[in-house]
Amino acid sequence: MKLHRLSPALLTILVFLLAQGLGTLLLFGIGMMVSPEFNAGIRASVSGMTQDTPSFDLIPIALFSICIILTDIIAVLLCHFLLHNIHFLTQSDIASIRWKPATLAVAGGILAAFSTSILTEDVPMPDVMQQMTLAMSHSIWGLLAIAIIGPIAEELLFREAIEGEMLRRGANPWTAILVSAIAFGIVHLNFAQGLYALPIGIIFGIIYYKTGNILLSSLLHIANNSLVALQMYFMGEDFADISYADLLGGDAAANVIMALCAMLSILLTALFWNRYPSDTKQ
Repeated sequence: MKLHRLSPALLTILVFLLAQGLGTLLLFGIGMMVSPEFNAGIRASVSGMTQDTPSFDLIPIALFSICIILTDIIAVLLCHFLLHNIHFLTQSDIASIRWKPATLAVAGGILAAFSTSILTEDVPMPDVMQQMTLAMSHSIWGLLAIAIIGPIAEELLFREAIEGEMLRRGANPWTAILVSAIAFGIVHLNFAQGLYALPIGIIFGIIYYKTGNILLSSLLHIANNSLVALQMYFMGEDFADISYADLLGGDAAANVIMALCAMLSILLTALFWNRYPSDTKQ
């Protein structure tokens, strides 16, 4: 593949990581101003003193969530104004979506999310990330970051800025879909979420390619993240302890259901691919 077709992925990831760095600096700066405990914890860490409570546990969860929201917004704006690979005006054309065949993709996406959840439930997420996500599910700002702003920003970044720009530069559709999905998995920065994000990213990429905008993939992304956030909210600390095997009657039953859902997801997505005419607006 020519480098100029792959460069949107590389540049978008760099911009995303730059925004993450800016968001971290913002978080630490504001945190030290508004939280005396966090300020003291950072000073103790810098001086090499041991602490009973990790510094991140001292950050107000609302502040942490707001900084994540700002990080997502900064990344999108940088890709739009600096890289010029996000085209806002063409990415929410609801009238252009053919909803009848689109229901196949919606069903396929739901089944894929369910089967992938079973597949990855035994892959441990880093404790700090799990605790922060759990805390965010109990904050209105955290729910906004997880369930609304995050999904929309990620669709703009990984489907529009990466996949869309690669398509506009003449890349093979499947190459663009796979590159955006791989990038989507990598930036989660942990194996558990990355493994989950990869197949979901492929389906979102197919939907984006066929519909020509991020509306449908964003709605699915929002629904997926909202469901996870609600599970965390109502289950609390028990969220990580209850397995699908417990709910479905054992490991064998869970594995059978996982395989059936995966096969149905592939079938429905293939039908969507064949029945939904490719969009040419990218």
